[in-house]
Amino acid sequence: MENLLEIARMACEVAKREGAEFVDVAASRGRSIQVELEKGAIKSTDARWNFGVSIRAFVKGGLGSASSSGTFVEADIISVAKHAAELAKVAEPDPDFVSLPSPVTYQEVTGLYDEKIAQLSVKEIIEYATSNIDSALSVREDAIISGGASAGFGEGALVNSLGVESEEKYSYIGASITATIKRDDDVGVYFESNGARVLSDFKPEGIGAKATEEAIKFLGAQHIETKIMPVVFGPFASTDLFYSLCYNANAEDIQRRRSYLIGMKGELVASEVVTLLDDPLYPRGMSSQRHDGEGYPSKPLIVVERGVLKSYLHNSYTANKAKEENTGHSTRGGISPTNVRPSLGKLTAAEIIKDTKEGLYINMGSLSPNTVTGEVSATVDFGFKIENGELAYPVKSCLIGANMIELMKSIDAISRDYREEPGVVMPTIRAQNVQVAGGR
Repeated sequence: MENLLEIARMACEVAKREGAEFVDVAASRGRSIQVELEKGAIKSTDARWNFGVSIRAFVKGGLGSASSSGTFVEADIISVAKHAAELAKVAEPDPDFVSLPSPVTYQEVTGLYDEKIAQLSVKEIIEYATSNIDSALSVREDAIISGGASAGFGEGALVNSLGVESEEKYSYIGASITATIKRDDDVGVYFESNGARVLSDFKPEGIGAKATEEAIKFLGAQHIETKIMPVVFGPFASTDLFYSLCYNANAEDIQRRRSYLIGMKGELVASEVVTLLDDPLYPRGMSSQRHDGEGYPSKPLIVVERGVLKSYLHNSYTANKAKEENTGHSTRGGISPTNVRPSLGKLTAAEIIKDTKEGLYINMGSLSPNTVTGEVSATVDFGFKIENGELAYPVKSCLIGANMIELMKSIDAISRDYREEPGVVMPTIRAQNVQVAGGR
């Protein structure tokens, strides 16, 4: 079988005949190319076609799910559909399940598929990867380079038993470089990347050089004293924090009582300078989409407005259970935000740093909080001490500790300039009174 919509329809009908009350089916087909670099050379190259069918069946709210990958053999698809229905019959009934989404018209989103990416050869992806080795070594001949490049394209179909039917194509391309510089026992490391949905947005030139230049700056890292101080979060770090806040507003975790944002809707969860828009319809955005994983139409959503949590993120199940509007944030594996876009401030990133007499600057890091408690405890691998409004020197063996809500409430500045990746705005932000453990 070749037509994805026909495959999904057939699987849906089979599951219904087997006794499923509600069914949805996602079928996908795509090609991916992956080039991996290690120690300045090609480690591996992989090019493959990927096929898959995922089926969810419901009986009295009980869920049965099954999937198949590899090929679209009709007998296999029928078997998987029957299996999903049988699992639903023996699943624990769930009275909170009401219905899957009904058919609606979707708003078109431009720039989700580019035929130019689909036409790229393995050789061209290799060239994207290796050109950044040359770029990195042009800065420092002894740089140790890892990373790679990847591209992919494909199509998907979604069908449910209430009449939802959708077909769409997708494409993506990306490259990343990690540069390591050694000087005796001293080590400096940095990561740089670029990605896009359409080829004209892909700007990989120079990421190898940029990663190496930044890695050199991390040589000579020093311990700092433990104290409470302002922390300036660079574009990568601020994006991690803002995305985490939106992700933890997912209604599934709220209803299962495993989120620190339980009962916080309508309450202050950040300072008044923080407004976060989740925009799945942004043209050419990396996470843009016409509809979510259940076929519910996507639309922009203000998650936080002037510090107030305005909405949880819902799929059809959580929305019906809470008797709230579905926000269209279902994925096949749960609930997730898309393109998180913060409102910008008045100062530039340089002005925020200059305005900070003493503090810590964090380029990037794993800053996601404990989802239940909201506690942030993160090692700062890429950071600088700020002294007299300047980045004075890199730091080592440094940690920050904070409660996520208190950290967000202490933000007093968001830059007006920003790093931009397709669909995402990445400003610099500053938080006051953050506990920094410096290791001395």
